[in-house]
Amino acid sequence: MKIAAIVILYHPNETLIANIMSYYDYVDQIYAYDNTDSGSGTPIKAALSNLPKVKLVQDFKNEGIAKRLNAGCIDALEKGFDWILTMDQDSGFTDQTLDYFISCFKTYPNKEKVAMFGTEHGRAGIPSLPSCDAEETDSLITSGMLLNLQLYKAIGPFDEALFIDSVDHDYCIRTQLAGYSIIRFNNIYMAHEIGTEMRRSSIKTLFLIKKKKALHSALRCYYMYRNMLYLEKKFQGKESKLLKLVHKSVMEGVMKSLYYGRDSIKLIKYILKAKRDFKKNKMGKIDRPFGN
Repeated sequence: MKIAAIVILYHPNETLIANIMSYYDYVDQIYAYDNTDSGSGTPIKAALSNLPKVKLVQDFKNEGIAKRLNAGCIDALEKGFDWILTMDQDSGFTDQTLDYFISCFKTYPNKEKVAMFGTEHGRAGIPSLPSCDAEETDSLITSGMLLNLQLYKAIGPFDEALFIDSVDHDYCIRTQLAGYSIIRFNNIYMAHEIGTEMRRSSIKTLFLIKKKKALHSALRCYYMYRNMLYLEKKFQGKESKLLKLVHKSVMEGVMKSLYYGRDSIKLIKYILKAKRDFKKNKMGKIDRPFGN
């Protein structure tokens, strides 16, 4: 059973190499796609050149998440890999976490019917356990996911119309509609941040009380909102619990960024543009973004 990995870069910082090294010894090949659309990614090329398992694609184009994932999966399939570990540049494994993950994965029965395996997220500091507490779930986020490449051929590629955001949601919905399983190991924890956590006050409390909130940029909210509308149209009439959860999560995320962010006017402009672009079927990378 051959396992590859893929990590997508975007203006990576010094933590990238340490994160890659946390899973380097567990895979046979690592595909690193650099979405940095300028020459600033050059130092990373030098650092990665010392890692023979890493195949770096650096074309100074931001091709988004879905297109890069598809490229890595297709290359891995051609090289005879069975599974691929999908990672974010700012995610890695600590202590024995990956040992436990791989061990639970290898001993899980009937893996050929499982489209992807994943871990718990967002619980930094909680140690992973060796017991394999597995359950079927509606979704997994891309980071830290082991993807079944044979079922990838059956389910179909990641939807490149989405560019970024909800790429994993779309794939999970199609996985379930195709009748395959998504398995999460509840005993394994990988730290992962969604949005930038800040202490902020809100107009709702007359700016008197500060709270910790995970906030998204106005541009990220554009992709979240537009892609939510796209998924709702794409799967209209299909029974999907995940689709309802996506709607709730996106609306909560946008509202938090509106109330606790510091550029509400720009955010509103991006949401209005998201609605217009969706109606005009303008998907993929945003055209004419506002100043960021």
